[in-house]
Amino acid sequence: MHAAAPDRPGRVSAAGDFPGGFPASLRASAIRKSHAEGALVFRMGSRTHSVFYVESGRVRLLRFGRAGEEVVLHDARPGDFFAEASLDSTRYHCDAVASEPTVLLQVPADALKALLASDPEFVREWVGLLGRQLRAARARLERLSLKGARERVLHLLLSEGRGPRSELVLAGTLKDLARELGLTHEVLYRTLAALKSEGVIERDERALRLAR
Repeated sequence: MHAAAPDRPGRVSAAGDFPGGFPASLRASAIRKSHAEGALVFRMGSRTHSVFYVESGRVRLLRFGRAGEEVVLHDARPGDFFAEASLDSTRYHCDAVASEPTVLLQVPADALKALLASDPEFVREWVGLLGRQLRAARARLERLSLKGARERVLHLLLSEGRGPRSELVLAGTLKDLARELGLTHEVLYRTLAALKSEGVIERDERALRLAR
């Protein structure tokens, strides 16, 4: 169980990374909150109240598998909104946990609904954001449907890696990557070692890539 860290609320004064800048109408109602690593932002089943924007840090949206392993539904990073489902649901459908020291802009769901009803330009930006997140979610679901750890690692590189060798820069630790792939840390470590030994991938401290 994660213990929530004390929050330090404050009015928002800086623009975020949302296309065109974080909307002024949302800034007026948003509250900035800081969360320590491991802090619980909200728990699955708790009553919805806000949508969140990551100003800095990272937040994992997760559930737990049959063996108790963490299954990450989304890894929200700077510039990402999360918990958009609060617009149409009375309860949060997963846990949200800060992966590192994180600063969030907490936007009341009612304020976001009002903006969507009154600002066509924001609606276009919002639909674009949801489209990008939907494509990422579909790729993740496809990856998690693969049975083998080897297949999941290669799918990740091919779908999210950059450049001719599908290089993936690691944003966190191997434990973070294991959560993202729905694997234990031990299984992921053995899989990466085997793929490297076979000459399939190359690996350094901060990145994975296909071998030449």
